[in-house]
Amino acid sequence: MIKSILVRKTRIGERPLWEGALETVLPKIRDVLATEPGFVSLEYAWNADEPGRFAQITAWQTADDCKRYVRGGGAATVATIEEAAVPTAPYPDGNWVRQNYETVIS
Repeated sequence: MIKSILVRKTRIGERPLWEGALETVLPKIRDVLATEPGFVSLEYAWNADEPGRFAQITAWQTADDCKRYVRGGGAATVATIEEAAVPTAPYPDGNWVRQNYETVIS
């Protein structure tokens, strides 16, 4: 299994506001992900040390499934939906970083 972790900082610095905004678009995001081959799960994590920073964590059956999602436009679609509700912090804090990990021990 592959875990793809996308980390970014939003303009929203309070967790309850972030959660509320994210919940408004989660159905659309889940609809997009449900059509992606190899999609397993989605979760979000709020950074406990830096308000506004969060992670979007998706799980995929294979590395190829994850690559297809990122390169085929699915990730861009999800990012557009997510950005509309949870806007990215301004430069230089607004960078998006994605890293993919292969699950070894579970």
